[in-house]
This record gives sequence, structure tokens and C-alpha cells, in this order.
Amino acid sequence: MKKILMLVFAFTGMLFAAHAQIVNPVTWTWKAEQTGKGEYKLIFTAKIDPKWHTYSQYIGDGGPVPTKFTFDAKNKDVQLVGKTTETGPKIHEGHDPVFDMQLKYFETELVCTQTVKVLKDTKLKGTLEFMVCDDSRCLPPDDKDFEFNLKGK
Repeated sequence: MKKILMLVFAFTGMLFAAHAQIVNPVTWTWKAEQTGKGEYKLIFTAKIDPKWHTYSQYIGDGGPVPTKFTFDAKNKDVQLVGKTTETGPKIHEGHDPVFDMQLKYFETELVCTQTVKVLKDTKLKGTLEFMVCDDSRCLPPDDKDFEFNLKGK
């Protein structure tokens, strides 16, 4: 009986240790705001924990993985209008000590928007990819799948 009890405690301890090591400093949400008949602004918001940051979509090679939005290219009922924009309350542009290069990154929050025109009712699917770092380490890039139900003209 003692051995079984010890195994249960050991297993429970391993579960707590594994759970404690999971770090997820960014939470993404998204929504579609209709701006006209068949026109939408897709808004992606990243809430970033203190001491962490995520990177711009528009950075050079040789550094971190940039934030990237991939929209279902097979969906011919949606047309992207312009590039995806980005903003946030705490934007840094300058030398990044982790990658030893000039970068643009966001703390606290990153808001990206993409304008689309919708020809007929459809679902628009896609994936966003991002990387998050603090002052001494980076987590592996992460992907989030998204989906919007959009009404056409």
C-alpha cells in the first residue's frame, strides 16, 4: 500500500512540475468589424504579459520569426485590401540584445488589422504565426488558427 501511495505522490508531483514549466505569455483574440456592405476590418489583438515582447511583421532576415498572417488563398470570395497594419501602446524600434540587430517589437499589446472585401457569404480561415521573447530567452514560434464568418454584398 505504501508503494502505491508513493507512486501516486510521485506521479502527482511530476504533473505539477510539468504544468509549472508551461509558459504562455501571449493571448490572441480576433474579431471582424463590418465597415460597409461586404467590407470588413479584421482585428487581431495580442495581449502580452509583462517583461515579454513579440515582433513586427516587417523585420529583416537573420533575426526572430516575424508575426505573420496567412489567409486561405483558395477562398476566392474574399479580397485582401492593402497590407496588414500593426500598432500598439508600447512599440520599440532599435537594437535588440538577444538577436544583436535592429528590430521593431511590441510590449503589452499588439493590434493588427486587415481590410477585406467579401463577394458572397463565406468563412475565411487562416493562421497567424508569432514569436515571443523576454530579455534573455525566446520561446519557439507558435501558430494560431483563426476563422471569420463574413457576409457578402
